[in-house]
Amino acid sequence: MVEQRRLTSLSDAGPASAIINCAGLGASNLVPDPDLRPIRGQHVVATNPGLTEFFSEDTGLSPDLLCFYPHGDTVVLGGTAIDGEGDLASDDKGAVGILARCAEVEPRLAQTRVLEHRIGARPTRATVRVEEEVREDGTVVVHNYGHGGAGVTLSWGCAEETRALLSVK
Repeated sequence: MVEQRRLTSLSDAGPASAIINCAGLGASNLVPDPDLRPIRGQHVVATNPGLTEFFSEDTGLSPDLLCFYPHGDTVVLGGTAIDGEGDLASDDKGAVGILARCAEVEPRLAQTRVLEHRIGARPTRATVRVEEEVREDGTVVVHNYGHGGAGVTLSWGCAEETRALLSVK
C-alpha cells in the first residue's frame, strides 16, 4: 500500500515495512539533515523570436547561468543558481541579467517579450543521499534526496538504486 500525507518526522509514518524518503528540502527538518540546503534557481520564459536550437554554456561556479531552450512559440532563458537561498519570489534584477546574458549570445532575444518567471529551490547536499537506514523497530528507510539541479538527470539511476536497496530485504 502506498500512502501519501504530511509528516513532521519519519516516526509519524507509523508501522511500515519500508519508508522511502524523497522529501527534497523537507528532509532538512524531517530527518533532520543539516547538510541539506537550497539552491535558488530562476528562469525567464519569453516569446521565441525563431530559435530552434538549444544553447547552454558552462559558467563554472558562477551563480549566473547562461542557456536558452526553445519550446515552439516560447523560449526558456536561464538563469541563476544561488547557493543557500530558498526564497521563491521573482527577482526582477536577476531576470534583467538573464535576458542580457542571453541576448549577448543571441541578439534576437533582445526584443523578446517576457511571459513569466520560473523560480524554484533545488534540494542540494555535498553528495546525493541514496542510502538505507534500518530503524530500531526494523523498519527499512531508504533516503533519496539532495540531487540539486541534476534531479532529472539522476532520477532513473537513483530510483533503480532505491529499488535495489529495498529488494535486498
